Amino acid sequence: MVVYSINVQGVHLAGKTPPSIPKSIDHMTSAELRAVIVELRPPAVSELVECDHEVLAARHARNALLARLRQVRLRRARMERQLCRWRSAHPLQAHLHELGLMSFRFLERWKVIKETIERVAQKLAEKADQVQEHARNVERAVEVRIIMEQAPLRQYISDLERLERQKIMQELVERWQTHEFDNALTVFKMLALKREMKAFGYDDSGVHWQALPESFRKIIDNFNCLPRGARSVALERMRSTAQLDGKDARRLMREMGLSWD
Repeated sequence: MVVYSINVQGVHLAGKTPPSIPKSIDHMTSAELRAVIVELRPPAVSELVECDHEVLAARHARNALLARLRQVRLRRARMERQLCRWRSAHPLQAHLHELGLMSFRFLERWKVIKETIERVAQKLAEKADQVQEHARNVERAVEVRIIMEQAPLRQYISDLERLERQKIMQELVERWQTHEFDNALTVFKMLALKREMKAFGYDDSGVHWQALPESFRKIIDNFNCLPRGARSVALERMRSTAQLDGKDARRLMREMGLSWD
């Protein structure tokens, strides 16, 4: 019998502590282990980063600053459109102003406002770069922190998954062996019947009978000595014994020439 053990000490993540699991999980099936794994598996790191309060605060500050920058740029674009419309409506005044022959209050006021807006936009753009870099740094730092916090639990889950794979293989082998032993019992009943009926080759000196191992011949003769009503009980007992003790099952099947080894 294979005995598995897991270490549940020191595994904790943000209130998500593994449930009470016995250190010896020999009696747990692969399906039970899968249920434990599903229960324990933490959310993806990316999901936790997205809802972290530090990340949200940094992104909020970044988005607010970017919104201000967009508004300033939109205002500058509106003023440039207004200037274009004024120049189209007053081509002579615009030309005289460009030559420095005349000064127009609208154009002078527009120039001052434009310079102010450009200075504000430049400062906001520089600050936006800094805020965006800060937001990225916060995201990376939070991601690293979450990965480190989850590391013990993820290692614990990895160990459980390894044990689950072992359990799955063990269960597959056990099911296959049980199926093979059922076939072996069918052969055993057929040989016992041939011996009982003294079929050709199955008398005491028969070639088929003598080809069987002596221990197996004794098992068949002892089986045939049982009352017919007790034989089904004996077969079920043999099957139960084989399930509990794989060595006995292998020995019996080797003697019948049906070994899976």
